Amino acid sequence: MINREPIVVYYRSPKLVKLLRKMGNLTYYHRKRHYAIIYVDAEHKETIMKDIRNLRGVKYVDESHLDRDMYAFDLNVQ
Repeated sequence: MINREPIVVYYRSPKLVKLLRKMGNLTYYHRKRHYAIIYVDAEHKETIMKDIRNLRGVKYVDESHLDRDMYAFDLNVQ
């Protein structure tokens, strides 16, 4: 099983969404707020983030923290 991790990309132009689809698995993008969420292989995450940062029209690239343990809730609390 391949370990996938999410990346959040803030962009200036919606034309960049086509390029982001080639970089990884594009799961969501917001037209008005100009950001996209991409899932990439954990092994190649750093190189893909570096490649995305070098693209024209990218404002900011960050790791998504939604799948982290600090946001997990324990439902067995009594």
